[in-house]
Amino acid sequence: MDMELWEPHHIEQDQCLEAQVGPLQLWLRRSGDEIRIATKQRKDLEGRLKAFSLHPAAERKPPGLDWSRWVCGSCNEVLLTPVTPDRPVVVRPEVPLKIPPGREALFFFGVPLWVRITAGEKTKVELCEKPSVTVSNIWFGDPMSGDLCYSLRTRARRWLSDSQIEPHRAICPVTIRNAAPVQVDIERFCVHVAHLSIYPGTSRLWTGGVKIIFKGEDEISLLEYSENPPTYEEVDKVLSKPRLPVKKSILKKSIGSFGLFGGV
Repeated sequence: MDMELWEPHHIEQDQCLEAQVGPLQLWLRRSGDEIRIATKQRKDLEGRLKAFSLHPAAERKPPGLDWSRWVCGSCNEVLLTPVTPDRPVVVRPEVPLKIPPGREALFFFGVPLWVRITAGEKTKVELCEKPSVTVSNIWFGDPMSGDLCYSLRTRARRWLSDSQIEPHRAICPVTIRNAAPVQVDIERFCVHVAHLSIYPGTSRLWTGGVKIIFKGEDEISLLEYSENPPTYEEVDKVLSKPRLPVKKSILKKSIGSFGLFGGV
């Protein structure tokens, strides 16, 4: 995997850096004491596997873009970091699955990356975050204690070999164990990805693993978030730490054959 995109990049005065993360194109330009940023979504690029690029373009000023501006002083270095979405995500399995009591199933799904942009060398200033894909909102849980989440178009698959390698997604392994006395129908589930780190593997990006222990439709589930990288590929560092550190286990409703209200 080409990791050049996630390394620090020098930016001179009036120089423009262009980056591509799946369907997200972004431009960073240094002008005086400002860093200016523009983005564009390209649906025709979503399926491209070799979608990372970052290069100087001193004379290039792409037309028709809305630029946001940040005062950064003499910042001459910028850094792009892949991070998890800022809300939980709701994902459906490729096909609905039934898990009998005492059994468990492993799923893999792609978490769309948010790109965090920081400027500076010794003292880094966080400027903004940009999602690599456009996602819709959905409410998960009951009206009083549920969560506003993102609904993912990608499906959770049972086998890693069936998962596409996409540069703008990190693969999340999720194990669902049925600890209830009756079988559970898995139609959708919710993962609080803010508790996950992102790691570079040999062929793709990964998040830490998640285990959901289902105790019944009227009970809350036990969720366990791994603090270690997955073992499906060799990993030698962490690209980003969790947005929200969490203890090993938390309690939350997470299985969605019930308790879903609306979606946009």
